[in-house]
Parts: sequence; structure tokens; C-alpha cells
Amino acid sequence: MTKLSRRDFLVGCTRLAAGSMLLPWLRQQSVHAADAQEFPKVSVAEGTNDDTAAQILQTALDGLGGIKRFVKPGQTVAVKPNATWAYPPNTASSTDPDFLTAVIQAVQDAGAARIIVMDHCSIEPGASDALRISGIGKVVKNMGVEGVFPDRYNAPKSMYTKIDLPHGRANQTIGVIKAATEADIRINLAVAKTHNVTKFTMCLKHMMGFLQQPGLLHAGLEQGIADINTPSLIQPQLHILEAIRVRIPYGNYRVCAGPETDLTNPNVVTRRNTILAGIDPVLIDAYGCVHFFDIQPQELTHLLRAYESGCGEMDVEAALADGRIRRFIVGAPVPAEPAATHTAVVESPQISSAKPTAVFIPELNPIGEPASMGNVNCLPATEQLVAASPLLNTALIPAAAAVTGLSLILLKRMRANLPKGDPGEVHQSVQTDPSSKDQHG
Repeated sequence: MTKLSRRDFLVGCTRLAAGSMLLPWLRQQSVHAADAQEFPKVSVAEGTNDDTAAQILQTALDGLGGIKRFVKPGQTVAVKPNATWAYPPNTASSTDPDFLTAVIQAVQDAGAARIIVMDHCSIEPGASDALRISGIGKVVKNMGVEGVFPDRYNAPKSMYTKIDLPHGRANQTIGVIKAATEADIRINLAVAKTHNVTKFTMCLKHMMGFLQQPGLLHAGLEQGIADINTPSLIQPQLHILEAIRVRIPYGNYRVCAGPETDLTNPNVVTRRNTILAGIDPVLIDAYGCVHFFDIQPQELTHLLRAYESGCGEMDVEAALADGRIRRFIVGAPVPAEPAATHTAVVESPQISSAKPTAVFIPELNPIGEPASMGNVNCLPATEQLVAASPLLNTALIPAAAAVTGLSLILLKRMRANLPKGDPGEVHQSVQTDPSSKDQHG
């Protein structure tokens, strides 16, 4: 048997170590590739008047890979509806109560340990009336989840914290609802509707509800909206656009909210029975521009700024052609929900190990009125990419790498013992440079 020198043994170990160092990155890249191949960036679910909000939502989520792709057992989830306006359901002013109930139910079914529903009620008459009249306060109570709805006048400063926007162009820091930063997962629930300042509001604009002082963003509104959609501690892992009813412009009448419904004034509120779910808010809003409002995405200035800031894509036609946007009909077959270990690929600036602090829970009085705001004692965790087979990761692949390294050593020794004429052993210097290691992991 050929004797193995100390030098050859060390060379083989170095090769084995180098191979092992690459394994996490290779595993991560395979999950990224599988995720990109299996699921679109945006799932569009289209129903009819006979379909419930829960059915349309389920179709949208299934088309995207299922809620368990995003929410894991034991996590804290922040759900951000539109709870600003004191108008009743079916007016496309605030989030539909049935739709919100369906979202909360889906998150509960996925095993979330804690759900916090939140929005900054920055418009008169304030949080209590908005929660009562919109029906959102009743949903929060009936579903047994927590609620954080800062009132523009009564909310204590302890409800807020300041975060960095490292990729912001006009804003590098900003005040936000603290509970949003303490959640593992954030789900942004926007309503497709007109807006008297930005023309239209969907997922991108809806992020302003996380802010401590949304009005301060209006000095440079379009770029400000883009900035708060760049990677930060409030970046959602999932965006859902509610277009069951859509508020549309009617002549010069273009407002954020009102008493009209699709039955009382179909010129202002139209029934679309559609829900979009996705990981690209720019692409979701771009689809809304084309299919709900009959404009090109670049006509919406804050959407264009978000695209220019790298927040997503806006070529709807190309995305439909190559499958980045997929459309599904309620009741038609959709992809099966993946195993819980198949996680969403969502960029996040850092991993948080902090435990969420106590958050205000809204109480409703016996007649269904949301209680007045009281004092409260008030980081996203990056989804860890888990390989499908731990046994393969921890045993078979390293073993194969070890066999390969030792085989190379033995081959070299065999060459050294060949008859005269063999060129002899080639001396190699193997070095590992940590600075050159791929950083994608």
C-alpha cells in the first residue's frame, strides 16, 4: 500500500474543507433556482360575484405556493390592512372585513404563534370610528388577534421607533410603528383605488401606513414612497392587493374613500373579484395600472421611482409572457402547496433575534365600539433556507467530498510510483482565501 505523507494528507483535508465551505452556498442556490422555477413573482386570482373573498384569496395564495411558503409555525406575523377610513364595507375605501378575516385565518392555519394587525389611522375622525365603521375592529376582536392602530393625536411615542433606509435616496432614516419591526413576517394588504394626490394607490403607496408621521413624506412623496419600499426592517415578505371592489376615477372625481359602492354608484366603485399576491410590489402595482386603471405603469410617478430604485419590475407584458405573473381562475386547478421547508426567498437587511414586546390589543365595548387608545409598551428574521434532506447535507455530501479528496491524493501517489519517464510529482500549493468566498449565502 502506498504510504500517505503528512503533506498529502493536509492537502486532501484542505480540499475537503474547501468543498464543505461551498456546500451551504450551493444548497442555497439550488433552493433559489427551484423557487424561481416553481412559483411566479405575482399570482392573479380571478373570481366571480358568487365567489367569496376567502375562495379568491386561497386561489391567489395557492398560485404563489401557499401561505406556508411564507409563514412558519411559531412566528409572529404583522398584517397591515387599510384601516384609515371611516366608511362601511363594500366602498373600496378600507380593507374588506371578509378578506381580512380570510387572511388572518390563513396565517393562523399556517401555525403563527402571534398575529398583530396594524395601521396608522392618520385621517379624521380617528382610529376608533375608522375601526368601528369599517368593520375591521370587529374582525380583530372576533379572530382573537392583537391590534395596533395609532391615533394621530393620542398615540404615545413609545409605539414608534426609528429605522434606517440604507438604500433610500431621499430618506435614510424614518419613524415607523415599532411592532412592525418586531414581527418575523410582514404581510401588506392594500386596496386598489384612486387617490387624490398620487392618482392611484396600491401596494407601494400603502406602505405609508407603517410610518409614524406619513404626512412628512409628502414633501417628496414619489421618491419617499420608493424609499420606504427598499430593503428595511419594515419590508414585507408578502404583498396582497385586494381588487374585489376597485375605486376608479369618474371624470374629475378621484378620491381615496367615500360612501359609494358598486351597487349605488358603479361609475366610482366597480366589482372586479380579483386578488393579487406576490413578492414584487412594483410588478403587482404595474399590473393594477394596466388592468384596473387603463394606464401605463410609468405614468404613475411613485411606481416609476420605485422601479428606478430597484424595488421590482414593471414590464407587465413580459412578465405575463415568461410566467413571472400567472393568472388563475377560482375553482380551476392550481399548483399544490409546497412542504413547510420550502421557504420564500426574500431579501432582508439583517436577522433579528429579539423577542416581540407587548403590543396594544384593541378592546371593543359591549355595543361593538372600539375602545379609545391607551398607553402601550411598545428584527425581521430572514427566512432561513432549509435543504430538503438534512441527512444528505450532513452525511452523504461531505462523505462524497472526502472520498473525492482522498482519491485525488492516491492518484497522485500512484503517478509518483510509475516507471521512469513519468514526469514526476507536481508540487502544488493549495490556499484558501476567505475573502474570495462567494457571499450570496
